Amino acid sequence: MNQFTLATRFCAALLAAVAAFGVWAQTLEAPPTPEVGDKWTYRFHNKGDKREPYLYTNQVKFLDGGSAWIHGESQQNAAQVTTSVWRFDLKRADYVERFNSDPAAANGAGKRTIDRTSSDGALQFPLAVGKKFRVKFNWDNGRGFDELDAEVQAFEKIKVDGGEFDAYRIKYSGFWNQRDGGNYSGRVERTTWYAPGVKGLVKSTYMNRQSNGQMWNDTVTELVKWEPAPPK
Repeated sequence: MNQFTLATRFCAALLAAVAAFGVWAQTLEAPPTPEVGDKWTYRFHNKGDKREPYLYTNQVKFLDGGSAWIHGESQQNAAQVTTSVWRFDLKRADYVERFNSDPAAANGAGKRTIDRTSSDGALQFPLAVGKKFRVKFNWDNGRGFDELDAEVQAFEKIKVDGGEFDAYRIKYSGFWNQRDGGNYSGRVERTTWYAPGVKGLVKSTYMNRQSNGQMWNDTVTELVKWEPAPPK
């Protein structure tokens, strides 16, 4: 075997390895597991109802089997900070139940106020560019649901106030459907950027329209600070 043949085979092997790495880098088999102490601060702005933007924080306080118990604080009202506790499903990488705060409980959770366990997860693992799936979100008030087609459009860098991250861009489109108090429906468009490096979303946009096509909600949620748990 001459040197030219060896060099050709080496280059081919190198290109194959690079290609394999590219596929691996854009495929996430399972979500990374949060750690106690991980903390995210987000800014939420609903341009549709013209309310002022506000900040809220989520911090992991307790891990229990397949769940992370995340304590949230919202500054929606500048004069009052509201608190709550979420059960975060580690397999789905999604917030599935919300509770009132109870400092006497080991996980900090008191009475349940929101149950999303019957909804589909917004992230369907493994995540890979080009993957398509359908999700149904039952409304927290029980009056209807969103039914959306989703596609992982890209694995890209996105810059937000909290930094620059590699993230999966996932586009959702479909309809909201109200079944309580009459049958109504309207368009929904949503885009999220999920960054494994921060174990969560770094940006999310959501827009829906009334049955007559008029804008209803037009929201942007953006990560403004990411504080990973201190090294053990």
